[in-house]
Amino acid sequence: MGILVALVALSFLILIHELGHFMAAKAVGIKVLEFSIFMGPKLFSFRRGETQYSLRLIPMGGYVKLEGQDEASDDSRSFSKQAIWKRALVIGAGPFMNILLAFVLAIGVLASAGYTTNRIAYLGENSPLKAAGVEVGDRLISYAGRRLFEPGSDISILLYAENGAPKEIVYEDADTGERITRTVTPARTQTVWRLGFTAVVNEKGEGTNEIQMIEDNSPLRAAGVRRGDIVVKVDGIPVSNTREIQQVLNVTRPDKEAPLTIEVLRDGKTLVFENIKPYAYSAYTLDMRFERQKGNFFGTIGAAWNFSVSTIRNVFVTLGWLFNGTVSFRELSGPVGIIGSVGSVVQEKQPVSDIILNLVYLSAFISINLGVMNLLPIPALDGSILLILLIEKIRGKPMPQEKVGLISMIGFMLLIGLLIATLFNDIPRWFL
Repeated sequence: MGILVALVALSFLILIHELGHFMAAKAVGIKVLEFSIFMGPKLFSFRRGETQYSLRLIPMGGYVKLEGQDEASDDSRSFSKQAIWKRALVIGAGPFMNILLAFVLAIGVLASAGYTTNRIAYLGENSPLKAAGVEVGDRLISYAGRRLFEPGSDISILLYAENGAPKEIVYEDADTGERITRTVTPARTQTVWRLGFTAVVNEKGEGTNEIQMIEDNSPLRAAGVRRGDIVVKVDGIPVSNTREIQQVLNVTRPDKEAPLTIEVLRDGKTLVFENIKPYAYSAYTLDMRFERQKGNFFGTIGAAWNFSVSTIRNVFVTLGWLFNGTVSFRELSGPVGIIGSVGSVVQEKQPVSDIILNLVYLSAFISINLGVMNLLPIPALDGSILLILLIEKIRGKPMPQEKVGLISMIGFMLLIGLLIATLFNDIPRWFL
């Protein structure tokens, strides 16, 4: 059920992307030969005017076929015969629609669930912010030179790549409204012992003892534990939820580093896995929480805008991590990982309202990523066509169609290779 919902959701996002190309092409007078829902062999179609509308077999995405986009054409309304600004508008409309859709979806989610503000609601006793003079009620404006748009996720992203060096913060004093600049040094969290898995969450938002996803380097994966297994005992101690598992790992066991035994239920059978060694984990923290609120219409619009800006920026931040080594290629996900992520929010034990809310929020996040990634100047993506149009504008004449086609073909093959490579990351992570 979860996989089916994920396929439908992802196809919807791709269709919105193609609808952007379609609407823009119609608006500027470019001839649209076909608008297809899904891919593969044609199931049925009908023609309205000059455009054929099709439904195809494979329930994934869709496409728009424009006259003269991939081949030479003498038609005066072909894509290649149009002014550069018209072609750029058509190409850019797809990513724009994805970003616009995400903004609209975010409004719906944030209006229902509320949103995080920049106002500080809690500071721990050992919080680096508190030591710098920040107080509850102050507004944290920026961290390490980066403005906080969606403060909860922005701080999480920035702290993920933290190196422990002093950072500059800017905050607004709640009493005077003055903006104050201070230097803080993020603190290390207490060491936590982990087994490297994510648990299914119940209707109360609590982690259960059922394994939803196993991390790549998890000792459980090496031992043969699988997604869907239910952990019933850790070192002979019965456990029924995530909290009890963590209690055994971090409190009960006298020797935290010693290998342990895990007992799981799989298809009604009890399996025992021995010699599993947990690993230590710690991260940097500011030991604080932001205030959450449900705002009026304009407050929600502002929060949706901040969510969109934050997510767009974080796409580039995380791409940078791939190049500077903060994250490895093994952590990269492709379509299968996206399907696994979306499918994981569709838990039958959750209230329907929560499922819908989580699904819409994740769809908004993926839609922005889809839009931004398509704008990158990578062959076979929309961004590469926009780059070619820019080169054409600078040169004063178009690039030969043969060269454009060759660039697109090479890019497409590289893209397919990348998607295949991500399968080796995603399939073990989500389906084994």
